[in-house]
Amino acid sequence: MLSIPTRHRHFTVCDEGHAVPKATTLQIEMLFNIDLKAILVAFAVSYGAIALVLQKITFALLTALLPDTPFYGFAPAFLILLFLLFPPGLSGYVVAKMARNRPQLHVLLSALLGAALYAIVSKSNALIWSLIPMVLTWLGFAVLVWQNKRR
Repeated sequence: MLSIPTRHRHFTVCDEGHAVPKATTLQIEMLFNIDLKAILVAFAVSYGAIALVLQKITFALLTALLPDTPFYGFAPAFLILLFLLFPPGLSGYVVAKMARNRPQLHVLLSALLGAALYAIVSKSNALIWSLIPMVLTWLGFAVLVWQNKRR
């Protein structure tokens, strides 16, 4: 690569012959260092496998509880909260743990993917529903950072 000296910025000449700022080449290089495998595995584990396990637990719990028990009315609310809150937090934790570099960028991409899923699945107020995974994915990342600081 050939550097062309200028007054304030350094430019790099690409193969096509035009000058591109070095910041742009660094941004392009950073874009290709995203670990998609970590994002997809975390998404599949947290939103796919865990959701299936929670679904089995839900059906087992609701069939075991009789309608006249006091916990019968509480169980569906608890399980709905568990379905909404647990997968995004787990996704943030797993993607930050698996990312080789820039875990915050990977958590952000995972949060955006979860927000898109929540917005698609929700029938109304997609913006409000998409905020849930945005916040909780970062909370999962914060748990990982907190665990690493304790060690």
